[in-house]
Amino acid sequence: MKLSEKLEYLLTRKRMSKTEFAQSVGITYRAFNYYSTGRRRPRKDILARMADKLGVTAEFLSDDSAELELSAEERFIKTLHDSGKSSSGAIRFLEETKGLFAGNSISDEDKEFLIQCLNEIYLDSRGNKTK
Repeated sequence: MKLSEKLEYLLTRKRMSKTEFAQSVGITYRAFNYYSTGRRRPRKDILARMADKLGVTAEFLSDDSAELELSAEERFIKTLHDSGKSSSGAIRFLEETKGLFAGNSISDEDKEFLIQCLNEIYLDSRGNKTK
């Protein structure tokens, strides 16, 4: 996985904007943009500061053969993106569902019912609905 891809995922996980991140490691947004688009490689000292801020090693960031383990959500969104399909609805659904589950606005029993409903919707869409 390329440095640019790793930066994208890691910044999303940290909930940091590119501008905030660039400032936090002492570089300009323009310099960061060069790194995040793959047009340039950062110097060792900058790479070390970036890695430290992201909680990984500089070696990991710079090694294009090293893969970042993606969460199920990240894999799902990447698959949609790679297929050229719009992911905005799916992302919105995931965010709303996370909020619903985290906010304790529904009971644990209702959460179970919601999961069952989603499973039925999935099975219906595949033509495999069972009783």
